[in-house]
Amino acid sequence: MKIFEKWVGQKENIYLKCLVHDKNAPNVIFLMTPIGSIENEIAVKNYRPLFDKGFNVFAIDLPSIGNSVDDKFSYDKIKMAINDTIEYILENFSDSIHLYGGTGTGGIVAQAIASDKDFPCFKTFSQFGVANHNDLSVIGNSAVLKFLYPLVKMTATFFPKRRIKFKVPKYNGFNAEKENIWYQNMMKKHPGIFDLPLDVVYTLLWLLISKDSPIKAVPQIPTLVMAAKHDRYFTYEYVIKYYEKLGSNKRLHWIDDSHCVFAWGAQQLADEVNSWIHSRNVSI
Repeated sequence: MKIFEKWVGQKENIYLKCLVHDKNAPNVIFLMTPIGSIENEIAVKNYRPLFDKGFNVFAIDLPSIGNSVDDKFSYDKIKMAINDTIEYILENFSDSIHLYGGTGTGGIVAQAIASDKDFPCFKTFSQFGVANHNDLSVIGNSAVLKFLYPLVKMTATFFPKRRIKFKVPKYNGFNAEKENIWYQNMMKKHPGIFDLPLDVVYTLLWLLISKDSPIKAVPQIPTLVMAAKHDRYFTYEYVIKYYEKLGSNKRLHWIDDSHCVFAWGAQQLADEVNSWIHSRNVSI
C-alpha cells in the first residue's frame, strides 16, 4: 500500500492524490466541490475510508483548483482532467473504474461526467449532490440567475478568476446549530473558501441550464444517490425528481441528517459506496 502525489495530462497540470493497494484492486475516482484542494480535511474524510476498504482511490483537484495548474476552470477542461486520470489508471492498474462525486456540488460535477456519452468506462456511479437540468431551485433565485447568466458568461471570459463572495444561506432547520458552527469554523480556518471564481460560477450555471449540458441526460450506469433528509439545498422533492429519471439499476439512500453530513458522517457515506459497488454484477 502506498499514498503518493501524481500530476497527469500532457502538461502534467492536473493533480491527483493516489491511495493505492495494488494494480488489481478496483479503482475509485473521487470528485469534490470545487472550493479547494482534495488535500482539505473534509475531502480526505470522504475518500480515505474507501482506501481503507481496499479500493485504489484517485482524488482529483479539478482544473485551476487546489494544486492543479491551469488558467481556467471549464467543463471541457474537467473532461480532459478526467480523461487523463482514466488513461493513467488504465496504463497502470485495472479497468475496474468507479466514479464518486461528493460534498454537494462535487456530486453535480460528477453527475455531468457520468451522464456524458464520452465516458463509457465507469462500472458504477455514486453521488451526494444531484442536479435537475434547468431547475435552479437548488441554489435559489432561479429567475435572477437565469437573467444574469449571459452577463456572468461574458464577465467570466475577461475576468475568470474574479471571486464572487457568497454568503451561506440562513438556516434554522434540523441540525442548525451544528451546521452553523461548522460553516463558521470553516470560514475562520479557510478565509474566503466559499468565494467562488467567476469561471467556476459560470461553469456550474452552464451545467445546470445550458442546452448543451450533459446533465440534460442522466447516467446510464448503476447509480447510487445518497441524500440527507433535512438538506438545506437539496430538498426531498428535488432529489426524487432526479432519481425518478434514472433507469432501473439504481438505489436511493436517505440519511437522517442535514446537508453537512459529508463532514461528520463521511464514514457512513463511504460504507454505502462500498456496499453499492460490491452489490452490482460488475467485475471488481
